[in-house]
Amino acid sequence: MRIGFVFDDTLDVLDGVQQHIVTLGQELARRGHEVHYLVGETHDSPVPNTHPMSRNVMVRFNGNRMRIPLPANTRHIREVLDEYDFDILHVQAPYSPFMAARVLDHAHQRTGVVATYHIASADLASRIGGRALGLVNMHSHRRVDEVIAVSQIAAQYAEQTAHVRGVVIPNPVDVDRFAGASPTHAIVQGDTASAHSSEGPLAVFLGRFVPRKGAELLLDAVEYGEEHDLFPRGFHVRFAGKGPLLDECRERASHLRTPIEFLGFVEEEEKPKLLASADVAIFPATGGESFGIVLLEAIASNAGVTLAGDNPGYRSTMLDDEDSLFPVSGTDRARILAERIARALTDEPWAADLHAREAGLLDRYNVRTVTDQVEQVYGQAMAARHAD
Repeated sequence: MRIGFVFDDTLDVLDGVQQHIVTLGQELARRGHEVHYLVGETHDSPVPNTHPMSRNVMVRFNGNRMRIPLPANTRHIREVLDEYDFDILHVQAPYSPFMAARVLDHAHQRTGVVATYHIASADLASRIGGRALGLVNMHSHRRVDEVIAVSQIAAQYAEQTAHVRGVVIPNPVDVDRFAGASPTHAIVQGDTASAHSSEGPLAVFLGRFVPRKGAELLLDAVEYGEEHDLFPRGFHVRFAGKGPLLDECRERASHLRTPIEFLGFVEEEEKPKLLASADVAIFPATGGESFGIVLLEAIASNAGVTLAGDNPGYRSTMLDDEDSLFPVSGTDRARILAERIARALTDEPWAADLHAREAGLLDRYNVRTVTDQVEQVYGQAMAARHAD
């Protein structure tokens, strides 16, 4: 098949949706399909056959900063669609009326169209905005033959905003790539490397420094653990990522006794090594998550134990495993997280059992398993077109 992923945002950075389509596209290409990317403004794509369709501007939505397209040139859209005559267009939803919707409006009648929903509402404003966007895109969405959602949470969003139902197929993880990682104790940043002593257990946080990703909650837990002498000797923490709260978190950490290192942005090729070095990987996101791909990346990298904030997307990904989950609201949340970290580092039988259960999740999310399911949906979409 000749497949075109349609995505309003850029491929210059690999956030969640970008990781989804790049990982899935690489596996589809490995299977012999011809994969293209019809995307927003992109200057340094990690994949071939990338077709920038519009310029983008930065906005805030659903607790994130994201790039949305300016109106795409209709002539350029037609030229790309005519040149490649796609068997499948796979649009990432929700999508913009200025780019992806225009691609759908001009899709050839024989082309099957699949939409994958990725989002979970973070607040009332995003739900209202989602419903309004659903109304605007109602015409183009009629062109969609099959709908996928990456989780039940995303499926609820699709039903509430676009009034569509679809099959749940999770985000894919390239398990083999992460499983081959060797732990590292020095993350290279340009020409410098920073590292604490490798002695003692290590906790790792990887994510953006924005309120809903929960870096402040982890600092609260470290402070509680210090005050109550919960952590074993040599315990230290690495934070990886960037964002508006980074300086504030650095300042807070400077007043704690626990060695805390801020690595800044970590390149994709270094991420598995960082996660593999963690005795406990901690992701305290408070909400707005439709899925937990970073949790699975940590598990696939063979982190000792992966702990996840108890938001709907993460709970779904971890299949309701209460040992993996910790509360992200309430007055006791820092205490509970600190105690859970301490248990992961001191109760070896408990940690080994949890590690084994988490590793057992990987077959479900392996890119090969996920691609099998997506190919079936592509076949259904093409059959629907041929039937017409």
